[in-house]
Amino acid sequence: MKRFIALASILAGLSGCATTLSLDPNVREQQQKLTEAKKLLESNKTVYAKAVLSDITTNPVVAGVTDEAYFRLALLNLEAGQQRFSTSKAGKSLDTVLSKFSSSSWTPHAISLKGLLDDYETVVQEKAELDKSVRNLKNANAALTNANASLTKENTDLRQDMEKLKKLDLELEMKKKR
Repeated sequence: MKRFIALASILAGLSGCATTLSLDPNVREQQQKLTEAKKLLESNKTVYAKAVLSDITTNPVVAGVTDEAYFRLALLNLEAGQQRFSTSKAGKSLDTVLSKFSSSSWTPHAISLKGLLDDYETVVQEKAELDKSVRNLKNANAALTNANASLTKENTDLRQDMEKLKKLDLELEMKKKR
């Protein structure tokens, strides 16, 4: 009987170890997808990697996998090109890492990158405002240049008219003296 209990407890212990070592099929699948995405990134196939990472983020959350997928997706969105759209999508991915995965190893990186993105957005807005101010100043300069040219022409015309009047005045004085 003691042997049976010992054998049963050993089997139970081993089966417990076996169940903790074998992962949930979803977890294993997500880890395989993440590995696949990393290989695609190494092969410079960013479009496919982005699709795989997006798929990971739509599935149930797996700690250590989903957070990395969100972070890598944020980085890939930054390379997209359309500034406002890509930084917005990247910011949303980083916000997800920060809100849902506060204890993740990717959180410090997400904080840094999110701060840079926020600063970038501020700089882009300031640049847009400065560009608008420059355009307004160029338009004002063009208007002032036109007004200056017009005033210069009027000034020249007035000077010529004054010269004509002087001549006429001199001629009148000469006629009066005769």
